[in-house]
Amino acid sequence: MNFFKDSPTRVIGHRGSPRKALENSFDSFDAAEADGADGFEFDVRLTADGEPVVFHDADLPFGRRIVPLGSLVMPELEGLSVVKGGFEGKISTLRDLFLRFGTSSTYLVELKTGPTPKAGLLEFRVAALLTQFHLFERSSVLSFSADLLRRIKEIAPAAETCLNFDATSYRPAGRFWPDLPKGCTAIGPHVALASDALFLEAQAAGLSVHVWTVNEPLEAARLARLGAASVISDVPHEVGPAIREVTGVRPPLTVEFR
Repeated sequence: MNFFKDSPTRVIGHRGSPRKALENSFDSFDAAEADGADGFEFDVRLTADGEPVVFHDADLPFGRRIVPLGSLVMPELEGLSVVKGGFEGKISTLRDLFLRFGTSSTYLVELKTGPTPKAGLLEFRVAALLTQFHLFERSSVLSFSADLLRRIKEIAPAAETCLNFDATSYRPAGRFWPDLPKGCTAIGPHVALASDALFLEAQAAGLSVHVWTVNEPLEAARLARLGAASVISDVPHEVGPAIREVTGVRPPLTVEFR
């Protein structure tokens, strides 16, 4: 059974805890874990040599230039420091993230579109790592791209997939969410679209709902009462207590020292 299925609302750190450390960095994930998050949401892109790395933006500073991350190879990224939002840190590989946290955490893995050495390689690499680390039951794969989700489901039928969308996404008239790719059983609406009516429709359709990005405790509590599978937040230490007051679930204990 997948961790997010038929369970109380989970508290998920949005790129870790990005108000305490560089987003998508180990320091950010450590902070979210210390704040009592049940798991992490993070972004995955592919390097020019085919390595999945944990990074949100399509471009990044490299020397005196701004270049696409997908144009760089791992030896170039390994010595690179990233500065954003007043924080500094390194770009990690998806493999290293799974090696560090393994089955002690849960994951919302967001696939980002961008340059790729070969069509379908990002989906194949991510599916291979989820398989290697036995994480299908502790993860869901998210994307704004229905094509990416369709392909990873074809590669790894055990993968849970979730289609993200916001107000700019095309939705058929009278529908609360875009058309879902085959096998997709979850939706990821922006918090502004997470209405009571959407939850009623999702429940009737058998869909889980992962809401992003929720930074107000009262709103987080409302979503927990509606049955959100997860609430993704920049401030898990603030929304977590509000959610757990509704669900009655204690925060996870961190017993492993790294």
